[in-house]
Amino acid sequence: MSQLHQSEHITYIRMARQRYNEAISRRDADEICTFFTLDYHVVTARGLQSHGLEEQRSRWRAAFEQDPVVLYRRNTKAIRLSEQSGAAHEHGYWAGKYSVDQKIALAGGVYSAKWLKQASGLWLVQTEVFTMLRFSITPSEMT
Repeated sequence: MSQLHQSEHITYIRMARQRYNEAISRRDADEICTFFTLDYHVVTARGLQSHGLEEQRSRWRAAFEQDPVVLYRRNTKAIRLSEQSGAAHEHGYWAGKYSVDQKIALAGGVYSAKWLKQASGLWLVQTEVFTMLRFSITPSEMT
């Protein structure tokens, strides 16, 4: 990959991450899953693991149905491409909110993602790992 070519791929991944964040904010599990490979694997900040596109779709749908405030956002810090393997490593910061015992939890930390370039030219996420570095519960109950 030439430098310009690498920069175009990095721009594509950054834009895909932005669309992924927007899908989360719209609470659209089907759209979220368009960014994943079939064998997608995640380790959440709370230590839960899931494997496979359909399991992840089910988890997002359940989260949105059960929790009216759940929201996550990822902010990319850097992306590095592998010329040999058609893979990219993204890392950055994440923040989220969700309900816990009728109160709102605010959490955040770091994440790492492995993107794979598909034969079609699309970049999809194969793996994400989230680490929680901060957590708090709001003192007031949800309204």
